[in-house]
Amino acid sequence: MVSISKIANATGRLLFDPVFTEKATQTLKLSRKAQGWNNIHKQVCDSFIKAEKEAVRQNPNLWKGMKKSLTTLPQGMKDAWKGAKGFGKLKAVGGQFMKRMPLIGGIMMVAFELPNIFSAFKDKGLVGGLTEIVKSGSRLVGSMAGFAVGQALIPIPFVGGLIGAIAGDWLVSKITGKSHSEKKAEKEETLAQADTSEQQAQLLQQELAQQQMMANNPYTNNTLGTNPYGQGNFNISQATMTPQQAMAMQQMLYSGGLNQSPINQDFMAMASGLNRMNYMC
Repeated sequence: MVSISKIANATGRLLFDPVFTEKATQTLKLSRKAQGWNNIHKQVCDSFIKAEKEAVRQNPNLWKGMKKSLTTLPQGMKDAWKGAKGFGKLKAVGGQFMKRMPLIGGIMMVAFELPNIFSAFKDKGLVGGLTEIVKSGSRLVGSMAGFAVGQALIPIPFVGGLIGAIAGDWLVSKITGKSHSEKKAEKEETLAQADTSEQQAQLLQQELAQQQMMANNPYTNNTLGTNPYGQGNFNISQATMTPQQAMAMQQMLYSGGLNQSPINQDFMAMASGLNRMNYMC
């Protein structure tokens, strides 16, 4: 139980104690300047051990130290603004904020992980929820440890810490595996893709069935000329006499001249102009 409590305390210091992060960053910077990149993993471990001792010395109670760090932020920024000149004011105020950035970042990361943990408890029960707590906690620790190391090894304020945090989270996630929320999202995406593929297959089957029906319909299949009413198969009767011959027949059938011919009184003949055609006998 003692070892577990020590691990929990060290984890809490790493996540929420800005003194721990600041001391670890400073110690690692000095160590790397003196030793270079030799045994860098040992340098990181030593800097974390020294940082924990310094954090405990300054804030024996972690939670009280967190409260103090947050509540003193406004006054610290105000004093930094008054004590600096020109553009140095912005740097001084930013420094106060940066000192507490690990604490703020740790709180935000924990807040982001809570929905994932609650979802694991809901979907997988007690064992699944506790497993997700361990996984999420490991990733948080990896992120914050990476933040401290990144701040020390990359000489760009905050940018180095951000790169280190991303790298730390990525490395730990390779060990712990994907979170419950990530697995759930992938499963939902796979199901959605399966539904889409099934719908596409159904549409394709319907289209093929329609094509088969059209191929078997004698009134729509013109490929082999089996449709007697298809294009090119409908024979239009051709005229067997010329208009002049038709007019000559008219005169033979009706007497009394063209104007007295009964056909001239026929509406269809008048509309078609047949009774006005000039012909030659």
